Amino acid sequence: MAAGAAADGTHRQRQPEMHFGDRIRVATVCFSVTNPAGGRSTLYGLRYTSERGSYWWRGRAADRDQGPTPAIVLVHGIASSTENWDFSPTWSVARALAAAGYVVFSYDRLGYAKSTYFEQPGGGFTLTTAAHRAELHEVVGAVQTGGYTTTAGSDCSALQTPARTRNPKVVIIGHSAGGWIVAGYPGTYHDVAAMIQTDINGSNAQPPPGTPIPPGPSTAVTPDPNHPDYFQFFQTSQACENFNVYPPGEVNYIVQIACAPPFLESPYGELQDFGVKFTQNDAAIDNIGPSIPVLLTSGDHDGVDPPVDAAADYAYYQQHCGCDVTKLLLPDTAHLFMVHQSLPLWVNYVVDWLSVKGLAPARPKPPVRCTDCVVPFVR
Repeated sequence: MAAGAAADGTHRQRQPEMHFGDRIRVATVCFSVTNPAGGRSTLYGLRYTSERGSYWWRGRAADRDQGPTPAIVLVHGIASSTENWDFSPTWSVARALAAAGYVVFSYDRLGYAKSTYFEQPGGGFTLTTAAHRAELHEVVGAVQTGGYTTTAGSDCSALQTPARTRNPKVVIIGHSAGGWIVAGYPGTYHDVAAMIQTDINGSNAQPPPGTPIPPGPSTAVTPDPNHPDYFQFFQTSQACENFNVYPPGEVNYIVQIACAPPFLESPYGELQDFGVKFTQNDAAIDNIGPSIPVLLTSGDHDGVDPPVDAAADYAYYQQHCGCDVTKLLLPDTAHLFMVHQSLPLWVNYVVDWLSVKGLAPARPKPPVRCTDCVVPFVR
């Protein structure tokens, strides 16, 4: 029977599922970072590891020096949080990368979700792309040295204990506005093993004059009357879907999770620094050099980063970064790639690309089963 066809011959929508079983262990982690006011703030995060075998081993294996196993740090975009990387135990970027053998971290950036910054009135205006990049630098350092804490609680208000996991090699992956953050990172700090930018133009490069550019999705931000330095990016589920989703390629039950209210608020700083962020990013991209490989991924139906813009960005990296840069265009995929059926293809490509760059896990894992998937997981 053809994929997507029901027994009675009618069309049905795919409902693919990733089957991780009990092999993924998720721990709450907390990072202490410097905030723009010069004080200290705590970031909420999650750590994903793949541990097979006895309960005794699984309970201890994640809390040890991971040695050559690279860590992957995931950086979300506007109106987003750690949830974007782990929408469901059956459809998850973070779990899929951990299942391949990596130690995976995601965190709520300062001012988002469980990493609140309301105690600084007006602080949302100071949470610029550069401020979030400096915050990421502290997160990367903590992952490399084990300088973060873990907790049995669901947020960082619970009792915390020092982590015992160190991952000297770190790969950073940024989605959407998180891509702006990671684009300027390698050339600024030079302390990561690789950078992956998804669904955004990291540079200020433009398509050649006369190139037809499709209109992007429309949005209207709504300020928070109680915190005017914060805004809501989506007001309705339909607006979220229009911005993020290409329906022929969607995973419907994940879209329903991703675009369900209430919608997260975002700090205004990232909307007010457009000119500055691209100037900073262009200078940083010019300074990446040959030791840090770069992967740029985007969707063929992304209205925010359409293929013509993604091609211009790729050309800028090729001409300026002095680095090994690769480009991936996902089929039937819009801005929020992780709600589309192409996600296993993205994971396969990323794992293979990292392995080719000498960043394979110390103990690669066999592929997990993915039912009703357009592309299965491979190793």
